[in-house]
Amino acid sequence: RLAVSIKMHTQGMSIDEATKFLMDNCYYEEKTARQEAMRGTYDPGYLNYTLGKLQILKLREDYKAQEADKFSLKKFHDEMLAHGMPAIRLLREIMLKDKAKWPEVL
Repeated sequence: RLAVSIKMHTQGMSIDEATKFLMDNCYYEEKTARQEAMRGTYDPGYLNYTLGKLQILKLREDYKAQEADKFSLKKFHDEMLAHGMPAIRLLREIMLKDKAKWPEVL
């Protein structure tokens, strides 16, 4: 979806081209591929979702290394969610003890 969204908004990819791309590369059925292509027309910010996901996965990886044997997904999620919705950069400062890791958002 990310590649399709970017190509539609910066390179003029059509809905039909996006549909074919998704069918060929993601193995979607035509109906699903067209729905995803249509989503790309009104959601140019899909990149933000993907970037946030990657940042959270990086935070989880660093938190897991920090906690070692004490790590659990439940503990990670509980601590992350306990702070509301600050920027991931701020969550890194709250959750990670090693200050050198704070700026490494990706």
